[in-house]
Amino acid sequence: MRPPRRPLLALVVLSVALLTACSEQEEAAEEAVVVSVRVEPVQRRALQAWVYGQGTARAVQREFLTFADAGRVEWLDPQLRLGSSVARGKLIAYQEPARSRAGLANAEAALITARSEIAQAQAAEREARATLELARVTLERYRTLIAQNSASQQEFDRAEAEFAQAQAAQARARAQTRSAQARVGSADAEIAQARLVVGDSRIVSPINGVISRLNIEQGRYFTPQTVQTTSEASALRTVPVVVIDPSAFEIRVDLPSYAYRQLAIGSRVMIGAGERPTGNAAENGNGDAAASSSLPGGPPMPVGDYRIAGTVHAISPALDPESRTFEVIIRTLGRAPQLQDGEFVATWIAQPTRQPALTVPLNALRTRNNRSFVFVVDRQRNIAVEREVRLGVQSEGRQAVLSGLREGDMVVTAGRARLSNGVAVRILGQPQPAAAQRPKR
Repeated sequence: MRPPRRPLLALVVLSVALLTACSEQEEAAEEAVVVSVRVEPVQRRALQAWVYGQGTARAVQREFLTFADAGRVEWLDPQLRLGSSVARGKLIAYQEPARSRAGLANAEAALITARSEIAQAQAAEREARATLELARVTLERYRTLIAQNSASQQEFDRAEAEFAQAQAAQARARAQTRSAQARVGSADAEIAQARLVVGDSRIVSPINGVISRLNIEQGRYFTPQTVQTTSEASALRTVPVVVIDPSAFEIRVDLPSYAYRQLAIGSRVMIGAGERPTGNAAENGNGDAAASSSLPGGPPMPVGDYRIAGTVHAISPALDPESRTFEVIIRTLGRAPQLQDGEFVATWIAQPTRQPALTVPLNALRTRNNRSFVFVVDRQRNIAVEREVRLGVQSEGRQAVLSGLREGDMVVTAGRARLSNGVAVRILGQPQPAAAQRPKR
C-alpha cells in the first residue's frame, strides 16, 4: 500500500507561495527607493551681486529746537500733535514775553535817542564848519590889509584868534558826531541782542516738516539744564521739540574692509524696511552673510511695498581702528519713502554687473562638512548623481556655480531629502523612459 502524497504536495505549494511572497516584497522594496523629484536646468545668467549691511534710517533734515533761557511756557499751539505738519517759520511755542519785550523796547528807545543826538551833532558840525570858513576868509582879508598897511596888527591878531577858535569848535563838533554815531551803533547792537532774547524765548520751525517729538506743555516751567545731550536717545527725550523732513532719509552702514573696493558712489541700493534684520552689521558683507543665511549677500531681499530704492551718497576712505569697518552713507530716492525716523533697516548695495555665469536655483544647493553639492539627474540611467560644486555670487533666488556643473544639467530642486548618490529617481511632470519602467509579472 502506497503512502499518501497530500502532505508533500501541501509542502510544495507552501514553498512556492513563500517564494512568490518574497519576490513580491523584494520588488516592492525596489519600487520604494525610486524617489519622485522636480528638476531645473543649469542656466547661464548675469547675476547682480550685492553687499549686505544694516543701519538706522534718519531723516536728512532733523531740527532739535529748544529755549535758550529758563522760563514758563506761556503758549503752545493747541493744534499741534505728534506727526502734525508745520511750515517753515511756524510759531510752535513761546515763553513768558514781558521781560524780553521790555528789554527790546528799552533798546529801541535808546536807539531813537541816539539818532536824535547824532542829528544834533551833525547840525552843530555844519555850523562849526561855516563859522570856520568865515574866520578863514576874514583872516586872509586882514593878512592882505596888513600887508598894505591898511589894518592894524591888533585887528589881524583878533582875526587869527577867531580862526583858531573856529577850528577848535569844528573839531569838537566832529567829535560829538562820532560819539553820537557810536551810540547809534551801540543801540543797534542792543536791539539785535534784545531781539535775539525775544527769539530765544520762541520756538519757530526752521523747515517744512512734521513734529516727531513734543516734550513741553503749556504752563510748565522749562530750564535748559533739563536737556541732556550725552546721547541721541537722551536728547530726543528731553529737547522741547524735534521737527523732521520725512521726504528724505539717510542710512549709515558699517561694512567690513574687504567690501571697500566693491562699492562706488552712486551705486544702487535696495532698502528693506518692516523687517527684523540680524544682529552683526559689521560682520555682514558679500561673503559672510547674516546669521539667518549662509549665502553671500545676506538674507533674501525684501519684496513688494517694503523694497525702497536708494543710492550710495558717500563712502568713508578711512577704517575704524577698532572694528576695522568703514562707513557708507546711503540716501533714499523719491519722495516720502515708507520709513520711520530711527528705524533699523537692512540694505543691499549693488556691485558692478558681472559676466554671465552658470547658475542654479538656491533650493538645489545642499551642504555637508562645509562643502556644497547638488544632485544631478543622469537621464540615461534615471538616477541621482551627487556633484560637489564651487559657488560664486548669489542674487534673488539663484547662485553662480564656478565649477562642478555644465550648462543644461538637470539639478534636483524638490525631493532632495530622500536622495543619496545613485538612487533611482522619477522626474515629476515628465514621461519616464521605457528602460526605467518595470515589467509587470
